[in-house]
Amino acid sequence: MRQFRRKFRANSSGQLLIVAALMIAILISSTTIYVYELSRETNNVDSYPVSDVILAVKQSSKNTMISSLANISKGGEKATLEVNLNNLSHVLGNLHQLGMYNLCFTVVNDSRYDSGVCLSWNTSGSGVSSTCANFTLNVQGIAANIAVNYAVNATTSVTINGSYTRLEGEEKLVNLTCQVLNEEEPALFKNITLYYENYGSWIQVNSSNNLSIVDYGNGTYLLSFTVSLSSDVPVSTHVYDLRDVFVQANTTCIEG
Repeated sequence: MRQFRRKFRANSSGQLLIVAALMIAILISSTTIYVYELSRETNNVDSYPVSDVILAVKQSSKNTMISSLANISKGGEKATLEVNLNNLSHVLGNLHQLGMYNLCFTVVNDSRYDSGVCLSWNTSGSGVSSTCANFTLNVQGIAANIAVNYAVNATTSVTINGSYTRLEGEEKLVNLTCQVLNEEEPALFKNITLYYENYGSWIQVNSSNNLSIVDYGNGTYLLSFTVSLSSDVPVSTHVYDLRDVFVQANTTCIEG
């Protein structure tokens, strides 16, 4: 089976700015609470909401990893991840509410990840789009100096398997089971498109193929369609999850 590789036009979005704005809003909100608490109890250093700041930074790190993955999975450059993380670190470094912040990161490079990115879309029925990085957050605050180490992994994976039954002549009924996961937890898709291969060309499955999709509500879907082919049925499944991350999984359905 000739593997189906879909090409995209990359378009850098303003998602990082939204992430940064949300983070700043959270920090300012924490500052307001902090000032209010100090006005009530000036000798209580426990009112320093450093844990809230750390949680906000961790969530902003995760959001940046996801938005970068959404861009890269649709054709953006792998360098987008480091560019966006550097921008996040710069924004954080310019904030001085409750203290000074220094966010350092290292994208993962190993047998699976290249520059913190893994796009594994193969012909064995599975596809993975993932980003991974390690972070160190240093906080020099009013009440404490804290260093926090944490890792962030954003992963969307799709697994498909299926078979076909013969109808009349060369017509076949194809049944596919598709599972979508975010960080190994059941997830929903925003959009799914199916293709089958016929004489070297990939053809989109549509209503003329009696396409049917059953959503079990737990990240698992049953996909059915009919097609006229003289051989087994190569299938390519293109999925966008609710985070707008793209994953592709290919397989060949045999008679079952």
